[in-house]
Amino acid sequence: MPSFNPFAKSTASTSPNTSSKSRRYRIFLSYAPDWCLTIVLWGLFYLLDKINGYRRLFDINDTSLAHPYADPERVPVWLLAVICGIVPALVIIFTAGAIRRSFWDGQSGLLGLILGLGLTITFTNIIKITAGRPRPDLFARCILPEGLTTNPVHGLTSWTVCTQTDDSRLQEGFRSFPSGHSSFAWCGMWYMILYLAAKMRINNRTGYTYKSWLLLAPLSCCTLVSVSRTMDYRHHSTDVIAGAIIGIAGAWYAYRQYYPALAHPQAYKPYSPRIPKDESIPLHNRPATHRPSSEVMLAAPGQNLRNPSPSTVDTVDGNATSYGLTARQGQGMNGRLPGNEWSNGQNGRVDGGWTTAGGDGEDNETVKRPDERMDSV
Repeated sequence: MPSFNPFAKSTASTSPNTSSKSRRYRIFLSYAPDWCLTIVLWGLFYLLDKINGYRRLFDINDTSLAHPYADPERVPVWLLAVICGIVPALVIIFTAGAIRRSFWDGQSGLLGLILGLGLTITFTNIIKITAGRPRPDLFARCILPEGLTTNPVHGLTSWTVCTQTDDSRLQEGFRSFPSGHSSFAWCGMWYMILYLAAKMRINNRTGYTYKSWLLLAPLSCCTLVSVSRTMDYRHHSTDVIAGAIIGIAGAWYAYRQYYPALAHPQAYKPYSPRIPKDESIPLHNRPATHRPSSEVMLAAPGQNLRNPSPSTVDTVDGNATSYGLTARQGQGMNGRLPGNEWSNGQNGRVDGGWTTAGGDGEDNETVKRPDERMDSV
């Protein structure tokens, strides 16, 4: 008769379903602050927009400030939000849902996009309020007095001489640097470029030209939005250049929070959740007669596939991983296998010289995050 152990764990309390639900709940709690913070950033942006910022002195003889006031604008704010905000979000939803079929990819892509746009617009507005640079259409906004033809002796003219009664329009006249339209457009479009480039495996060196032409569309879009700001005399050329740099930096930073670099062999996958797996997946021994074709194709000449060397094949979390092998160019059981391309086997996948066999779900949808812990010296 087996002895009773009062300290033994109950199998019901550690069932896979219970552990999986608990982990999903902890993942939700882990990423909830990220979504809340992005909402706070957008609220901060609108609050900053109401601040009466700095207004620089100007020269009434400066012809760069004498351009007409354009009404309506070529790209109003609502159209900018649709083209460079909603369209990238829809592209991410469609790619993650219909093509990748990965909820985690959609969550990571949308969170990164909203984070990048929120950071970019908030930072841009902070500079706008602080710099107080006059727009090219300042005189049309200010409505200078008719008798004012010269500046004060040894000085410049202040905004207090303006006869404009609409203070909001006059206030916007001193927010030229940097361009908010430009930073928002470049952030949204550049993020979409990074996202699509990774999904199309732009760095696999196969040289399909359609990929470059497809990525030209968002690049042209943000460029035209920036150019339109100079055509409407809303910004100087240096304003839109600075806005583009801020937008690209914000998009790159936000994208790398949730995705690896484009040079990564699995750049098309998002990083795994920050909550690690609790349960360990049991190891499975496959019969030698049912080895995936990827192992056969990666086997070194003369290697005995029934007894691979321990230094060549490892098994991590139920996934057989082969290291130190290079995918050979040529014809295998699954067809042509370029050295930097990937090919599905029976139970495995080859990615640029390494292969993983078995294990569906999260392991095949995500990339393990780099270990941020440093060993003590």
